[in-house]
Amino acid sequence: MASKGARNDPAWGHSEEVEVPGEGAKKGYKYLKCNYCSKVVKGEVKRMKEHLAGSRKDVAPCLNVPDIVKEEMKQYLKAYQEQKFAKQHNFEENVGYGSYHMSNSIDNVMGANSSPSVSTKGVRGPIDHYMEIPLDDDQGTIAVEKMTPGKAKEHRNRVCLDIGRCFYENGMPFNIASSPAFVNMVRSIGNYGRDLKPPSAHELGTWILKEEVKTTTTFVDDIKATWKQIGVSLLSDGWSDIRNKSLINYLANNQYGTVFLKTVDASDCIKNAHKLFELLDGVIEEIGEDIVIQVITDNASAYKAAGTLLMEKRKQLYWTPCAAHCIDLMLEKIGGLPQNKNALLKAKKVSNFIHNHQWVLSLARKFAKKNLLRPAATRFATAFLTLESMYELKQPLQQMFVSTEWSNCAWAKKSDGIAVKKIVMDEVYFWPSVVYSMKTTRPLVHVLRLVDGEKEPAMTYIYGAMDKCKEKIAKIFDGDVGSYKEIWDIIDEKWENQMHRDLHAATYFLNPRYRWSPDVS
Repeated sequence: MASKGARNDPAWGHSEEVEVPGEGAKKGYKYLKCNYCSKVVKGEVKRMKEHLAGSRKDVAPCLNVPDIVKEEMKQYLKAYQEQKFAKQHNFEENVGYGSYHMSNSIDNVMGANSSPSVSTKGVRGPIDHYMEIPLDDDQGTIAVEKMTPGKAKEHRNRVCLDIGRCFYENGMPFNIASSPAFVNMVRSIGNYGRDLKPPSAHELGTWILKEEVKTTTTFVDDIKATWKQIGVSLLSDGWSDIRNKSLINYLANNQYGTVFLKTVDASDCIKNAHKLFELLDGVIEEIGEDIVIQVITDNASAYKAAGTLLMEKRKQLYWTPCAAHCIDLMLEKIGGLPQNKNALLKAKKVSNFIHNHQWVLSLARKFAKKNLLRPAATRFATAFLTLESMYELKQPLQQMFVSTEWSNCAWAKKSDGIAVKKIVMDEVYFWPSVVYSMKTTRPLVHVLRLVDGEKEPAMTYIYGAMDKCKEKIAKIFDGDVGSYKEIWDIIDEKWENQMHRDLHAATYFLNPRYRWSPDVS
């Protein structure tokens, strides 16, 4: 049915909208009723034009329509058909002339000046490169010379150019090319051959989508079938949307995969421990109490209280705070130390100044030959990664601020530019504080990468990784307790009060890498 915004169609001037009630529980429909014969025409507005024009296409003709209206509808339908054919013709023309692959085939077989009349029917596999290509004309066949490695490379290059153009014209991210689904798609197209008719937008939104939903459902069901044997971890992931709603995603995870369960709007209870407990408890009830081994949330006080309530009610499960969030809180507190805070504030000022002025950013890229990492607002760890990035570019940045280009630019005479140059050229306070910050945080950032990645199950390594982290920090300061004690105290406080759980200790003890190590205690 046409929307209100599309009611400038001529058929609306000769019909009216009527609502047809549904049968039983079925939803009703809105159709068009002809003003001349009162016939209710189901479907889209184009069928009403067919009815008025008397074309007898999918609908009976109107016997009472005035001749002038009938002729008008015929002209509209004719124009629509011509436009449709023209659009299809243009599309096919663009496909033909815009294809690197087809131009290569034509050049090889017919010559560069020949018209593109070669048939593309049939399958062409690797063996076909050594065969003759049949033509759909009176010339019979044309022998194709043997495909040499050089020509095979050129042939592939042209196919890749066509694939690249599809990415560029449609704004597709390049990492799609690393997707197994993309590789499978390309292989399937190659196996089918040149006569493949691509799926239409309508097919992609109908039967293809339905089949993929079936496949995905089967895949999810296979994962769920493992839940009773090995259990799951219930993940509670809080986030805010563009309207600043506080939403919580609930997911179930085990070694066979992660299954999304549902999203809940928790804007009215995100800081209410009892409400959060009720939400988590309800999800556990849906999954099955005997299946859930642990519940993982962030470390906010409301979640910590909700986790305590859960363990009191359901004795067989554990509440575990998110390790990545906990380590980020450690980094945040370490960043609050005077020596680190000073370095971070100045580094942020330099980074923001460079990124907020396009000309300065361009000049920095010219000297550095790479981008300066910009800190993200949501993760405190990125602030320390920014310090590392800035330290790596220390020499190029200093060269930039003493260059002729900088001296002659307008920013060199402004207060912001003068202040930022002073920071970058400061070898007495700024750069030593950057080195200190890197020393005190680098081991923790490495642990964060471990728990935030997917290379190996972090639960079995977190206990040992935190011990090694503290040892590395002590070694960096040559065992001087006075230099690293403040850092250790911050780590121990978060570890003992939030992150350290019996599950961490158990998996540490049972992990063969640590279990049979002479250092295990």
